[in-house]
Amino acid sequence: MSLARTFWEKATAAHVFCAQGRLRGERYARHWHDLAAISRSQHYAAAISNHAIASTVAEHKSLFFIEKDMDGETIDYFAATTGKLKLVPDGDARTALAKDYEAMIADEVMVGDALPFNALLDACATIEATINESTTIMRP
Repeated sequence: MSLARTFWEKATAAHVFCAQGRLRGERYARHWHDLAAISRSQHYAAAISNHAIASTVAEHKSLFFIEKDMDGETIDYFAATTGKLKLVPDGDARTALAKDYEAMIADEVMVGDALPFNALLDACATIEATINESTTIMRP
């Protein structure tokens, strides 16, 4: 799988979590860790600007991974790839993600470049803003 595809798969998974406010199991925080790691790589600009891959991921997930948000509305993956991406959870969802992340660090799943949780979410907030600003500009 290409790095751009990996990026958009993880970004849309994080987006679903933020819309639902619940974890799907243990070690889900790896998606945020990977997004932040990609953002620090030389491949980041190419990954976030690959709108064809973003659209492909959105189309695939819209067909095979239909999800509902906290209000019971269907999550729009295309919105997530065209200016409405949400990567930073709030409230109880943020707390649950922090616990999952800390457990992963304690279990030594992410060694080396694991950011402290608040720094991780700061990095993801920057990713979210960058993507939303750049894709909003591109929309007609």
